[in-house]
Amino acid sequence: MKFRRQNRLICDLPGAVPIGCAMFLMLFYLITNSALLLVEGVRVSLPEGIGQRPTGFANSVVVAIDNQHRLYFLNQQVKLPKLRAELKRLVAGAGDAGLLLVLKADRAANNEAIIEIVVMAQQAGVRQTWLASRPRLFERTPRKQ
Repeated sequence: MKFRRQNRLICDLPGAVPIGCAMFLMLFYLITNSALLLVEGVRVSLPEGIGQRPTGFANSVVVAIDNQHRLYFLNQQVKLPKLRAELKRLVAGAGDAGLLLVLKADRAANNEAIIEIVVMAQQAGVRQTWLASRPRLFERTPRKQ
């Protein structure tokens, strides 16, 4: 015994050409927008700290030092003399409030490079320099032995 279908499809299933076109359009979209998703930059691995923040400064600037002791200011790699000139210009514009320098130093950067930048910043007129740190997620407790 043969049963007839009660319902019939009005339109056929889509063919391979429209599906292929949609896939190529999606591939084109992903390729053209991949440049917007990937942001070039420098990776600075900050040491852990207690995470206190400076107070009382209206103006602050951030300088980053990577593990190869390259300096980055305003998302651009700079040399020490150019950084000194920029800090002098910013200190002159800060007025009485002063300028705070936040130094994001990689944990692999040595102390000599950090101190060189701090001394240069003081000579440029920066009142205070803070070393940035990554806050601890969990408090460490010593193990009992």
